[in-house]
Amino acid sequence: MPFNLVLEHELSELSLLMERRAGVLLNRPQDVLSAKVSEYLQSRRLSSVADLLGRLQASDAECERLLEQLLDGETGFFRHPAAFSLFESEILPELRLRKGTESPQSLRILSAGCSTGEEAYSVGLSVCEAMKEAGGSWMIHILASDVRQDALTFAERGLYPQAALATLPRALVQSYFARVDQHFLAKPRLRNLITFTQMNLARPAYLGRFDCIFCMDVLPHFSTAQRIALTQRLHLYLEPGGYLWLGDSEKLPTADVTFQSESHQSFTLYRKPFAAAAKAGKLF
Repeated sequence: MPFNLVLEHELSELSLLMERRAGVLLNRPQDVLSAKVSEYLQSRRLSSVADLLGRLQASDAECERLLEQLLDGETGFFRHPAAFSLFESEILPELRLRKGTESPQSLRILSAGCSTGEEAYSVGLSVCEAMKEAGGSWMIHILASDVRQDALTFAERGLYPQAALATLPRALVQSYFARVDQHFLAKPRLRNLITFTQMNLARPAYLGRFDCIFCMDVLPHFSTAQRIALTQRLHLYLEPGGYLWLGDSEKLPTADVTFQSESHQSFTLYRKPFAAAAKAGKLF
């Protein structure tokens, strides 16, 4: 049967519980959040918010399912143009030179909170273009994570409507996507660079070291305590000299780790110092 909109005090209680259990802030407009929760109650055949709260307290899986419903990841190919221009024109060439003497030559990149995959594929496109003229045999691995399994399932297919690729140069589309009716499918040369995995960034997990981490427009979804904890984990995940990419208007919280702040025109990039005692740049 249809549900009435969820009451304000019920939303407050639900938001507090989700912040405590998952570290996630449900900071969407009240009418949107109320409608989403109502839809979820109906889909799970629950008669009240009280029933939902009981399930959430008892089950991590229920928390994950609710997050899938409530977190709509706004995304798109090259959604932060200044960041990707910097990545392709300056950072990737610098990494290529710095790591070119390694054996094997490898590049590991994390796309954290990748939503339906557009960011991860944008990273892959930039890497492919920057590495076209590079000699040697490079091992490229892009790990892309999101808390929502439905978003990851979409991303893993690599199949996007024509409108989603409208802002990409035609040469990129022709080189890295194959037309399938009114959609475009990522070709193996791009798709095989990326591994998609479900992960809640609020929960500690060690994923190895990365040369670059894209965590764009993700921090605002977390509580202050979780932002600090996540910043510390991202610092741990980075190789010395590695780069952290945030959204255009995002700032790192004050945390007990050191990042160098590098301004590139209108974009601010964060770098893990090569040495723990590094003094250059702005420290956090």
